[in-house]
Amino acid sequence: MRKCRNCKVEILDATAVCPLCNSVLEVSGEGEGGTGYPDVKAAVRKLSFIVRLYSFLAIVSEAALVTINYLYFHGIWWSAITGICILYFYVTLKYSLQKNKGYQAVLLVQVIGAVLLVIAADNIAGYRGWSVNYVLPGAILLLNGTIATLMVINASNWQSYILMQIFTAFASASCVALWRFGIITKPLLSLASLAVSLCLLLGTLIFGDRKAKAELKRRFHV
Repeated sequence: MRKCRNCKVEILDATAVCPLCNSVLEVSGEGEGGTGYPDVKAAVRKLSFIVRLYSFLAIVSEAALVTINYLYFHGIWWSAITGICILYFYVTLKYSLQKNKGYQAVLLVQVIGAVLLVIAADNIAGYRGWSVNYVLPGAILLLNGTIATLMVINASNWQSYILMQIFTAFASASCVALWRFGIITKPLLSLASLAVSLCLLLGTLIFGDRKAKAELKRRFHV
């Protein structure tokens, strides 16, 4: 067991420096007292094993599904949809758990991944446009509702969600652009998502005043 004299904590793994202050650790005997610091490497190893296990099972399962789809083909490569789903859950596991990212980044990755998955499924099953007409703007509306809820729950740090609001505003504006180019044929939800995104962002900037301006300066260094 190693001990940091500066932080008065005992480190359970074999690292050479303190994870709190980066001081060189000293070798100590068992049970000298002080606060124990958890074995971080053990948790990382466990998560890595889970990801590797999932990867192995995912490859075997998808290979079996592709084989079944080939042998009993009826016009649709549904195994491609299952493959995309498996990949989505792999990214979720790898990004959300192993990398230990902030919840805002995880939320955005989850939403973007889910939307791309649905769009891919729409194309594989014979493109009908429902993924871009309804799912894409619907996901933006859902994300706006989530942002508003988080701002109420985390009222003391509401300004930290401005970057997500800017993202939803650009995403909803992109939906309107897709409508103008004829890719989106049912624009009602796209226009609604743009209106809600702009109202939420504008309200935050107006009522947030100095806190909102300070957050924008911190994020964009202006």
